[in-house]
Amino acid sequence: MRWFEKIRVLAVLLPFSLLCLAAILFGLSPAPRQDGAVSPRGPTVTDMTDRTVTLPEPANRVFILTPILWHYLSVTMTDEPIVKIPPYMVHEFRASVLGRLFPGLEQKDLAFTDFSGPALISVEELLWTKPDAALIWDYMSRGPDEVNLQSLLKVRADGGDKTKLFNMLGQMTGLEERVARIWERHHELRGRVVADSGECLEPVSAAVIGTSGFTLWGPPSQRHFTDNLQAVCGRNVAAGFASANGTLNIENLLALDPEVIWLNPYVLEQTDLRVESIYEDPRLEGLKAVRNRRVYHMPLGASRLEGPVEVPLSILWQSLILRPSRPTALDMREEIQKTYLDVYGYKLSEAEVDNWLRMEENSNSVEYLKLFGKRER
Repeated sequence: MRWFEKIRVLAVLLPFSLLCLAAILFGLSPAPRQDGAVSPRGPTVTDMTDRTVTLPEPANRVFILTPILWHYLSVTMTDEPIVKIPPYMVHEFRASVLGRLFPGLEQKDLAFTDFSGPALISVEELLWTKPDAALIWDYMSRGPDEVNLQSLLKVRADGGDKTKLFNMLGQMTGLEERVARIWERHHELRGRVVADSGECLEPVSAAVIGTSGFTLWGPPSQRHFTDNLQAVCGRNVAAGFASANGTLNIENLLALDPEVIWLNPYVLEQTDLRVESIYEDPRLEGLKAVRNRRVYHMPLGASRLEGPVEVPLSILWQSLILRPSRPTALDMREEIQKTYLDVYGYKLSEAEVDNWLRMEENSNSVEYLKLFGKRER
């Protein structure tokens, strides 16, 4: 290179080099983009496996492959960031009040899932979608881990205690104050429900049938349910079984012989549990709960009765069924309507409250119409 060409190159590079050196020495920020906007950077979040993750972008596009969609929506109050939903949830939001709270769910694309394979989800689809945050169960995260998906937030089974989950949702959305208010409301209503249930001399035995194969809810997967039931004078007969979800058969149920039977609140297409099918099953006719017509399908809420919004309503419902003749200062229908108005800004109609309570299906079970039917004002 000729000497005058070297001088020309140095003349071009020297100002840039001096600018870089100044940035290093004096901590100058990078120049803003030409449109004046600052390059975005997402929040730092602690997920449910205690990983600290800094999202590459603010969470404006969210991929959720788990039922925590309900809780995410209760925090954000919008379904706009949701890019895809798993197909198995479509039936649920169409059948429950969730779809009326967030009608935009009906228009969402469906995520590809393959529950028969080792990956369970399509990593290629995740990469193609490019979400700002992807909330996925830890046992399903092998594929995203292998491609180092930076937006991955892992969800872990919590026995029904949603504290870590809501902390994570508050951090990723910047809505920690709303999360705190939801929990404050939860503690206040739960406290009133427990106090209203009064003195407990003899707990009432109860069981929740989880599937048509007669698995029962029990620890460790439902320990929070068991604890809440105990707080309102109930006893989960499956609580002594160590295996997840009970995995009990009809013989076990007959031996446990609970005073009250509840059917899970899910509305999945493959879940065909119905109150009348329990009453009509000749194998179950000897059960106390069947003989006394104390079988009930659990309410059809916006979140399967999970989490801080609906757990207090769930234990109020349980408390009233367990001891229907005791005095109570709480009105179930009124508390449902107040909760949805306070949390979602949505006024439920009487018909929607009936749907929440499954009034039609439960109407042939003892005391149900008396306890939960519409009252004349």
